[in-house]
Amino acid sequence: MVRTPAGVLHLLAPGAAPPPLPVFTVPLLCCTDPEQAPAVRAYDGPWNGPKTCRACLRVWRGDPAPQQAVLEELPGVEPIEPVERRIPALPREHRGRPLVWCDWQPQLVLSHYSTACESCQDPGPGLTATGRGSSPPARYMAFRCPACQHMTAYEHRGAWDLDLIYEHRPR
Repeated sequence: MVRTPAGVLHLLAPGAAPPPLPVFTVPLLCCTDPEQAPAVRAYDGPWNGPKTCRACLRVWRGDPAPQQAVLEELPGVEPIEPVERRIPALPREHRGRPLVWCDWQPQLVLSHYSTACESCQDPGPGLTATGRGSSPPARYMAFRCPACQHMTAYEHRGAWDLDLIYEHRPR
């Protein structure tokens, strides 16, 4: 089992060894082509099913690939207007220290890392914002799905680790 910089767990292809340092060419169950694999690093923590890559889990279980939904227009029916959702507020403080956030920006698309939303499966890419705290200085990162407004905020711990500090789930 290996982890990406974004914190998603991946299952290694049979016979593959976890890398000692972050690398890009590790064959995974969800991506057997090592040239297209995301940056991964060794992970020896506890199993965390909800944070495991959905594609890796599907291949590991032997489930069939998901089918794309087909939308049909019914004659005489007017299209439904999309539901307007409010943008959730980012946390203003963490551990008693105030946080300052930058504006939301489009999320960077990495080679293999899925930009799909965990809640609504919108293909993305989503939005991201960075934040800073003081006394002592700390860095923060937030991700938001523009389709359903699912949002998570993390505190940076070291070079690759992110600790979840806030999550807003859509209703």
